[in-house]
Amino acid sequence: MILCLNLNAAIDKTIVVSSFEIDKIHRPESVIALAGGKGCNVARALKTFREIPVVSGWVGGFAGQFIETELHQEGIQTDFVHTDFESRTCTSILDRKKQTMTEIYEMGELVPAEKVEELRTRIRAIIGNYRAVTLSGSLPPGVPIDFYASVIEIANEANVLTFLDSSGDALRKGAVAAPFFAKPNEAEAKSLLGVEPKSSIDFAQMAVEISTRYKTNVLLSMGVRGAIAARGQEVFVIKSPTVEAKSAVGSGDCMLAGLTYGFLQGLSFQQALIYAVAAGTANTLMIGAGQFKIDDFERLRGQVRILRR
Repeated sequence: MILCLNLNAAIDKTIVVSSFEIDKIHRPESVIALAGGKGCNVARALKTFREIPVVSGWVGGFAGQFIETELHQEGIQTDFVHTDFESRTCTSILDRKKQTMTEIYEMGELVPAEKVEELRTRIRAIIGNYRAVTLSGSLPPGVPIDFYASVIEIANEANVLTFLDSSGDALRKGAVAAPFFAKPNEAEAKSLLGVEPKSSIDFAQMAVEISTRYKTNVLLSMGVRGAIAARGQEVFVIKSPTVEAKSAVGSGDCMLAGLTYGFLQGLSFQQALIYAVAAGTANTLMIGAGQFKIDDFERLRGQVRILRR
């Protein structure tokens, strides 16, 4: 089993329109509502790989009931800590014609200290049941910035692999705890290294510096261009296949799922990277975060190219 932490759970609503404009009334072509948050997306992708993911975090209110029920209907297990407040809703407006995505993400309510400790205690009690832990997304208000770091330390003590995909202080603190893998994007990588957002820096250099400084493996996502990975001083360039993308929402989460799945299958470092990029690319062929067809993944896996630098 794989524990997928989803600390800032949400209803993810994708509204599909054509020619989106401000101050106009739009009639959506379709509306998709899913149990959301990056951890839910990772779990959904892992389920496609026929793994057994379990989503944990905090949920509450009617939105929380929807999130939990939706996951169960998808065949995904949960181990949530329940709260008195309402879980958030995140809305994405996809314009088919302009190929744009407008996103409105609620922050989430403050998590009481006792609920934070309840989840930490639960994780400590159950960690031995899992082969890996994915730690995805932002922290809700009230959650200490070292929460991911504390979970990584708990998992490391139990020899459970950890895969970190976050941002800001949560990412920095988590990276210090030496996860097995960190998966930042360009902006997050620059933040980790204290580099100005607009400065120009070689991606490979960033990946190596993060890997050596934080003693972790690194997968640096570059969107449609693929990814750069580092294992200490070793650098790998992964080129993604060219596809006609429908939506990139959740592609990073599918990358994390593919990476985790690859390592748990006992694949080589390079092959696990290929699985990550193939899963992320396959997700772009569908509308709906964390979703892809296994046939698309298998086809694209053979088209991913990886080079050592």
